[in-house]
Amino acid sequence: MSEDNKRALDAIMPLAEALNIQVRADDTFLYLNGQAIGIECNSTWATVNEFIGYAFLTTWAKDKCVKIPEQLKERIRRYWFSPEQLEIFIRAKGGEYRG
Repeated sequence: MSEDNKRALDAIMPLAEALNIQVRADDTFLYLNGQAIGIECNSTWATVNEFIGYAFLTTWAKDKCVKIPEQLKERIRRYWFSPEQLEIFIRAKGGEYRG
């Protein structure tokens, strides 16, 4: 795992624990409660921002009566992988998808 990703995880973990978000990562993906988010070329700052976007949409906005514009949701989710996309990506890299 890159140094940037290690620093990002160190920054993310206390907040993730407080928000009850399960976090794991490798060099390619940040997994938040099972949601794969691409971080292959991310800096520490960008990875932390991916976490903040996930927490915003799945924790804060979910509990509020706030209408989030669809364009904003799409912008936040732009690197989120569906299970089908994740399988295609892993197989294309020569790996074995374990669903």
